[in-house]
Amino acid sequence: MIDPISGKEYADELVKAAAKINGISYNALIAKIKRGRVVLLEDGKILKRGYTTGTCAAGASKAAALLLVGKEVKKVEITTPVGIKAEMEVESVDEEDCVACVRVDSGDYKGDTFNGMLICAKARHFSVFAIRAGKGIGILKKEGLGKVGAPDIYPHILKNVEENVKEVLTGVEIEIFVPEGAEIAKKTVLPALGIEGGIPIFGATGFIEPYTEGDYKHVIDFLVRDKKDLLGVSTGEKSKRIAVEKLNFPEDKIVVAGNFVCYAIEKSKAKKKVIFTMPAKICDMLGIDAHDHFDFEFSSIGELVERLKRADYKHLKTFFGTLAEDLARKTDADVYVFDNSGDILGNGRSKK
Repeated sequence: MIDPISGKEYADELVKAAAKINGISYNALIAKIKRGRVVLLEDGKILKRGYTTGTCAAGASKAAALLLVGKEVKKVEITTPVGIKAEMEVESVDEEDCVACVRVDSGDYKGDTFNGMLICAKARHFSVFAIRAGKGIGILKKEGLGKVGAPDIYPHILKNVEENVKEVLTGVEIEIFVPEGAEIAKKTVLPALGIEGGIPIFGATGFIEPYTEGDYKHVIDFLVRDKKDLLGVSTGEKSKRIAVEKLNFPEDKIVVAGNFVCYAIEKSKAKKKVIFTMPAKICDMLGIDAHDHFDFEFSSIGELVERLKRADYKHLKTFFGTLAEDLARKTDADVYVFDNSGDILGNGRSKK
């Protein structure tokens, strides 16, 4: 049985043991795994994945479109960005105004600020398909995050919303909004990052991974164990996607490790190891404060990268090239640092 999100293969013995330990049927557990809703740990523990704000936005948008064509909506099924079907409860339906809301369910991921928040959509007939951002969605105010002044809805989420809504009708305008977005955003680091007035609508796979730190280390142990010849470790889905698209790195050889990249490299017995990272993450891994290396002010590493790409690209590549070489020496792994457009800012080579 293969986990469709991580790509990890679960032995049948583990699935049977987990079903018994958790008091559910074998077939029911298989169904949950296939839908990406759960992950299994080596001890048979089951953790529940949640749905991202992006998946909830797609669900609310499709539900609103269904209301527009006169359908009664209590549940909605959408296709997530990784191609897996997700079924969600629909709340706060306003049939007259064609508004539908889906509540964020973070699964077993503890401490998610967005858990329980309503993501809503309103549909109206329009000559073409269109999406616009309403109340409670963050606006990008600083460079390095995307187009300044644009709503913080990730491009692949816009595409995913469009694909799901067009299953219902094509001539429609969808307005996505988050009633509590502005208030909840104030309690987070979003304003400091340059995202104002609300929250981002995002999520690479459509699912929220449920791990605590201890659980995640167990998962990484599990994922790297069988990769004997080649292992790629990425800091996130974006660096993984760039590695596959730009370097033709085998997707099934990459483990997404988040803040545990160095742990994954340390635990791996693979003959060749490669790290794929974004600029801010490599600074974090090396404990580097980039402000100590530049004589001008910037609010984020993303802003730094965008400014230097225009003004001093050579200096930018020298800085991140040096960091890549430092991390390669520390980990005995090859290191690639990508920017948001997929360009290689730095490359460090293992001495092995």
